[in-house]
Amino acid sequence: MLTGKTKAIPVLGRTLTFFNQRSRDWTHPYPYQDSATLSSAGCGIFSLCHGVAWLTGREQSPEQWADFSVENGGRGDDGTDRPALLHALQVTGNAAALGFRYEEDGLRNDLDTLWDFLLNERGVSLCNLRVGHIVCLVAAREREGRRELLAIDSYSESASEKVRDRVAEVLPGSEILYPIRNNAGLIVGEGMSYAAFWVDAATPRDFNLLHRV
Repeated sequence: MLTGKTKAIPVLGRTLTFFNQRSRDWTHPYPYQDSATLSSAGCGIFSLCHGVAWLTGREQSPEQWADFSVENGGRGDDGTDRPALLHALQVTGNAAALGFRYEEDGLRNDLDTLWDFLLNERGVSLCNLRVGHIVCLVAAREREGRRELLAIDSYSESASEKVRDRVAEVLPGSEILYPIRNNAGLIVGEGMSYAAFWVDAATPRDFNLLHRV
């Protein structure tokens, strides 16, 4: 059976509600001069919700935060403008209510800082593992001398050619089944990938830190 809008997934001893961006049932608008929806453009919103759930255990409404993002300058021309959204959450008091603090430091690329931050459980991070798509990083580990970070990916791209060679391990129980469509939109098969997976710690780019409060 194809995975629906949400799925309960086990992640390091916790059970999180995963928001499956591959589901076309996420029809709530997330526009920027277009008719985009959470399904087509909501990776930043879903990643925010995954991060908050990791920090607090509380499930969030992607629809609520999509509306907030649009109304407060967090929706950019290529998806979610993370610094703008996080700034708006911080100054309105919503960040603290969601269990984190944003220090207004924009997009970062110092990987040692990211490693130390996640290894010491200071919070979570929103980042790109590849250009154009946002995921949430929630944990760090060193295994056989290699640094690895745990990603929760709303589009479950563990098997994507853009990411897969950096994947070190997938988490059982986070399997996502999705339809494979041809150029005409006809479903011609079924695919499977994982929503939660460990990646090489050198992979993330343009990350934001959400400090635990």
